[in-house]
Amino acid sequence: MSAFVRTLATPVFAALFLFSGVALAGQVEVQWLGHATTRITTAGGKTIVIDPFITGNPATPAEFKDLSTLGKVDLILITHGHSDHVADLGELARLSGAKVVANYELALQLSALGVIEGDNAIGMNKSGTVTPLGEGIKIHMVPAEHSSSVDLPGLGLPSVQENGQRFLDAGAPVGYVVELENGFKIYHSGDTGVFGDMALIHDLYAPDLALICIGGFYTMDPEGAAYAVRELVKPKQVIPIHYGTFPVIDRTPAEFKAALGDTSIQVLDVTPGQTVKF
Repeated sequence: MSAFVRTLATPVFAALFLFSGVALAGQVEVQWLGHATTRITTAGGKTIVIDPFITGNPATPAEFKDLSTLGKVDLILITHGHSDHVADLGELARLSGAKVVANYELALQLSALGVIEGDNAIGMNKSGTVTPLGEGIKIHMVPAEHSSSVDLPGLGLPSVQENGQRFLDAGAPVGYVVELENGFKIYHSGDTGVFGDMALIHDLYAPDLALICIGGFYTMDPEGAAYAVRELVKPKQVIPIHYGTFPVIDRTPAEFKAALGDTSIQVLDVTPGQTVKF
């Protein structure tokens, strides 16, 4: 793995590299767009978007609010059905034609509701692995400890069905380990609390980079996230996510660093819209 290089530039300048559509040869690019939304460009130029919540995301910088600025998108991963993780899924899927990976029940619901085309839905489950971008890129679905439902208004659909139901079952929440062509592995926790089997994510996949929720209230707080990272997942580097978007998730990376303490795990100070390269 190449040494970590941080893009010491404004988000707009950094985006000039990212939105060209191809990472520099041998490099992986990770762009955090605020909340849980993440864009990965592989060393071979494939683009993966996780949990697209952009146009209505208070943390996403204005220059990234237009979905068309994402350029080519080859694959979309969804961790769970809450609207702050899928609000832009339908439009992004239509614009890009990308395959969408989600847990089995959520994939069926999204297809039935017309949010994504059935042929583009890949419904799988925890412990499964799929390779929709070719054998060199493996998408491993891993557990998360949270809840999941489809909120119809959150997808721009009528607020209730004929039977008065607003929330639909969306199966189990999940996280992902994305294993890239060059062997670099990225763990995206999705929304989760701490759970002991996070240790298996380390044992089975040994992620190089983890994107970990720290905001509290709905997910791990900095102290819980620090325990998960230090004692269980044990990545080489970590980017804190899912904080500061709304007043109720007001915990900070500084608190996460303080809770993490003295460790070899490197915390990357990434702000929404910024790109980092590996």
